[in-house]
Parts: sequence; structure tokens; C-alpha cells
Amino acid sequence: MLYDIEETVRRKAKTPHELFMLNLAVFHLLLAPAAIVLKIGPLAFLLPLLLSLSVITYTWVRGRRAEHGDHWFVMAHWKLAFRRYRILLIAYAISATVVSAGLLISAGVDKKTTQEILLTVFERIAVVPTLITVMVCFVLESSAIYQATRGEVPEGLVRRFPPPESLRAREEKAVA
Repeated sequence: MLYDIEETVRRKAKTPHELFMLNLAVFHLLLAPAAIVLKIGPLAFLLPLLLSLSVITYTWVRGRRAEHGDHWFVMAHWKLAFRRYRILLIAYAISATVVSAGLLISAGVDKKTTQEILLTVFERIAVVPTLITVMVCFVLESSAIYQATRGEVPEGLVRRFPPPESLRAREEKAVA
């Protein structure tokens, strides 16, 4: 739904989505490949993950704090960003499951070279769900930045967190 929101509030509402995009760009698309190329071992996967999880935690905490002190529109966009982070957390869980399966399977193999090959294969496969999800999140968050700029909140969030009575939805103008 579209609302008449002043510019300063709309700018504040874009912040969680811009933080999300920064998280995706820096920790997933720059740091993760750099860590793999530098061959720093398991830290190549853990460092970007831990940094991203810290940003996710901050978003969750900030969203909870926004319930009590921020404009409803700003709070709704912090909640929206965290809801989108849940998609990324599911991808992390799938990737962790694939890596765990690789560790279990390789542990049952006697030859060291075969173990290394299996681990490499499972690590490469484990990256795919997270990488695809990162790309999907880029698209979703680009859309969310546009929504915040327009003064829009998705219908599901409006139902879950109703706006104050003083804030009225505006009618969308039909595009001819």
C-alpha cells in the first residue's frame, strides 16, 4: 500500500535495505571469493558467514527497537529487511547441510587424496544455494529500496503491523 510519507522518513526506511545490499555485495560477492582465492582454508567460508550473521543480528535488533521508537513506516521496512534475511538464513542452512554431508562422507574414506577431492566437490556444491539466494536477495532488496522511496509497504506487512490511524493509505494512480 502507498502512504503519504515525508522524505526524511522515506530515507530512513531505505537504510535497512541499503545495509542488506551492502552485506550482500561486500561479504558474499567480494569477501567470499577473495577468501577462497587466497586459500585460507575453512575461514574462506566462515569469515563472510560470521560477518553477515553479525549484520543480520544487528538488523533483527534494530527492527525490534524500531517497534518502540521509530515511525511506523521505518519500522515496517526494518521488519521487511529481516523477513528477507530469513531467506538467506535458509540458504545458509542448506549450504551447511551439504558441507556436513561432505565431511561425513569424506571421513569414511581411507585415502587422503580422495578425502580432499570429496571435500572440494561438496564445498563447491554447497556454495550454489547461497550464491543463487544472494542474487535473488539483490533483486528483492532493489525492489524494497524502490518501495521505500515511493512510500510503499507490502500488503502482508500492513496486515501484520497495521499502520496508526493517523496514517492514511493513498490511492495509486492508474497508468494509462
